Amino acid sequence: MTAMGSAKVRETTRLLQEAITSGRWPINSQIPPESDLARELGVGRSTVREAVRGLAHLGMLEPAPGRGTFVRSLNPVRGLLTSFVAEHAWDDILTVRRGLEVQAASLAAEHCGPEGLARLRTAHEHGTDGVATDDCGRTPGQFHAVLMEVAGNRLLAELYSGLLGAIRQGLTSGALRHGLDETRRHAEHGTLLAAITAGNPVAAGALAAQHAAQDLVAVGEE
Repeated sequence: MTAMGSAKVRETTRLLQEAITSGRWPINSQIPPESDLARELGVGRSTVREAVRGLAHLGMLEPAPGRGTFVRSLNPVRGLLTSFVAEHAWDDILTVRRGLEVQAASLAAEHCGPEGLARLRTAHEHGTDGVATDDCGRTPGQFHAVLMEVAGNRLLAELYSGLLGAIRQGLTSGALRHGLDETRRHAEHGTLLAAITAGNPVAAGALAAQHAAQDLVAVGEE
């Protein structure tokens, strides 16, 4: 069995982290199965397992038993930020989330080019609710993640990623619930996409604020 911290594990961890930071595996995407990674990197599955576990501990990856492992952050700060955010009241967390989404929508409307718009359209059309089919299903998913990326501010995207980690925990524990059904969420994503495509930052920001105010609700704070 490969020892934790061995040279082989460290090198495998480095290669996996490089695949994340380079954009080969975007945020919210599923990484290849353990067996495929072991074959690609020329190491044993136990080595891959240790490397994935280490990156999960840092908050960059999130294993979902029976479904795979998903990318959650481009750097190790996300895990620390998620823990910090989770110490605060849900009402405060959702207020900050709304602020980040408003800013991202406005920036995307100002700066998003054809490639970014195409990515947003793909994310919107990917599922009936515009959310990536990952382990958490109906959490703010791929559309929101892509919106953060095409806004062109990496710090904003990383802050949102850390915040989203805490939100996932809230949904899993029942502290948060969805305030919109899938049909309405998908429709609102489409309206926001139209405002961004039109290059209207004021409208995009207002629509993002309205959507975020209703999309998630803190149970017990309603």
